[in-house]
Amino acid sequence: MPLAYYTDAHISRSLVAQLRLHGVDVLRCQDVDMSDAADEAHLALATNQQRMIITGDEDFLVLDAEWRNQGKLHCGIVYVRPERREAVGTVLEMLLFLHAAVEGGAASLEQDIFGKVIRV
Repeated sequence: MPLAYYTDAHISRSLVAQLRLHGVDVLRCQDVDMSDAADEAHLALATNQQRMIITGDEDFLVLDAEWRNQGKLHCGIVYVRPERREAVGTVLEMLLFLHAAVEGGAASLEQDIFGKVIRV
């Protein structure tokens, strides 16, 4: 199964466009009328669709800890630090690297992505 992404409202449309140009499956919260949804709803949707969430909202770091304490597993979180949000090229490079690693078999969703938080 390839790595698929989900973005919340903190992620720019230009990053999503670049991912799509590279053939990456990415769903924006705006695509599914979730722009104003609670963070928990975003993480639940991404998990239900087996998508790694990309966010600039540090509340997801707290959600990660809560889910771990409850024994729940999410499909991974990429947290884009505030100083990197405008660095679309840097973030794009990391996301494409993760995608290629899974596609090429150098990484697996179950061992390297699911339940992990990656800070960019």
